[in-house]
Amino acid sequence: MFSKKYHVGTGGLAAVTSLLLLSACGGGGDDAPPVVPVPQPAEPTLAAAYTDLVSGAQNGATTWTDGSGTGAPIGGIECLGNNVLHNHALISIYQNGVRLAVPESVGLRGCTYELHTHHRSGVVHVEPNVARNLTLGQFFGVWGQSLSRTAVAGLTGPVRFYIVSGEVLTRYEGNPADISFDGHKEIVIVAGSAPAVLPKYRWPANL
Repeated sequence: MFSKKYHVGTGGLAAVTSLLLLSACGGGGDDAPPVVPVPQPAEPTLAAAYTDLVSGAQNGATTWTDGSGTGAPIGGIECLGNNVLHNHALISIYQNGVRLAVPESVGLRGCTYELHTHHRSGVVHVEPNVARNLTLGQFFGVWGQSLSRTAVAGLTGPVRFYIVSGEVLTRYEGNPADISFDGHKEIVIVAGSAPAVLPKYRWPANL
């Protein structure tokens, strides 16, 4: 029996090679599925008109138990002594567009802490015993609640953080525990969807 010999030219060899490569890749007709972008949550804006911040008035729905503190230092926050500064900041917490009231008497059990609240307005009294920056993480420590980008005080995430200062709204991308309290700064915490428009507060003269 005689075998036949076939000669494959340069062009034919290239064609065979291409066919083999296509076969190894599953053919040339199957494209990778398109990448579908993940929709990003809408960002809130700051209202054009002012809303008066009323001292002592509840600001949001009652959600958490009032009061916290033990009388011992918590996370570097101590009971008040001869405080060197007294200013006020505001914490605003939203869950799916609904505002929730920060409890009253946070940091008023056992003693009056350097960070505390008197009412459910969200106003935080900042009264360090020595000149230093006090932070949101320390307030949540006194409150006894979680603070992260996945959970805040029992609210599940994702959680976004914003700062309103000098009538400018800015999204905060750093560690939320490091946000410092400054006079008349508002710290906005959003779990889930945000309200379309955030109030632009006018602080009362007594704060």
